[in-house]
Amino acid sequence: MPKETFQNLPEEKKEHIESILLDKFYNQHISQVKVSEIVDAMQMSRGAFYKYFQDLEDAYTYLIQRYTIQIHGDILTSIKQYKQDFFLGIENFLVQCNKLDRDSYYWHILRLLTQNNQALTAKRKPLAPDSPMLTQWLGLLEQNHFLIESHDEAISFLYFIMSLVMNTLTNCIVNNWSNEELVKDFRFRKKWITQGIKKE
Repeated sequence: MPKETFQNLPEEKKEHIESILLDKFYNQHISQVKVSEIVDAMQMSRGAFYKYFQDLEDAYTYLIQRYTIQIHGDILTSIKQYKQDFFLGIENFLVQCNKLDRDSYYWHILRLLTQNNQALTAKRKPLAPDSPMLTQWLGLLEQNHFLIESHDEAISFLYFIMSLVMNTLTNCIVNNWSNEELVKDFRFRKKWITQGIKKE
């Protein structure tokens, strides 16, 4: 994780550094990025970079975690807008993402996360029982009358849904799908979840 020196920076400076890191990482593997490129863009010394991060991988991991939290929050917000049509909220999020300008900041975030397995396989962070995210999630499950039998199952379903969304976006980007192709594929997935695949 970033050093305390970075955590104590004013928000505006942190966002500026995050923006530079995103620009360097979003469209290439970490092995292709050099610290020298980052410090040149930040207009600081190499030593200053190491006051903020342990190394390049530390900066990369921080960025993945930071944007994963943001995107998960945005997915929940989209689902909440449709309240009792849970999967329509997800579909709307996916379509809005696919409509983004490919040079936009948000699209670069999506590129970073969808090209990175770490975003899909990261260790689950425990959610406090009173966390706003968990409270919102449990409310959405109840509104949609999902058969979730325990707190642990609710958490597992949360991570399952987030993986589903990111995997769908990854396929969309890799295959350069139109919105129609994206929706068609997502509706297959929705059918498998809600109706199953086994014939009666």
